[in-house]
Amino acid sequence: MSLRLEVEESLEERFREAAMKAHGYGKGALKKAAAEAFEFWVNMEGKNGLAEVEDPVKLMEGILSKFKGKYTSVQLQHESKFLWTKKQ
Repeated sequence: MSLRLEVEESLEERFREAAMKAHGYGKGALKKAAAEAFEFWVNMEGKNGLAEVEDPVKLMEGILSKFKGKYTSVQLQHESKFLWTKKQ
């Protein structure tokens, strides 16, 4: 799988330095470090007590219920993206 990210230059430099210190200066050091970082972050998110969402549609219906009749469907779609990321 391929994944492209844009991060601040200072973060990229620190990540590259840490990756090479941990995995050497050869090919694949960044890939290994990135996989470790993603794995670590995903595991930490589960430990932080984030609730599992069984039905995200029902969750969004509840969150958006206060906007019923005030916005068009397109406006609700945009508002739902904002609220969904805010709740996570």
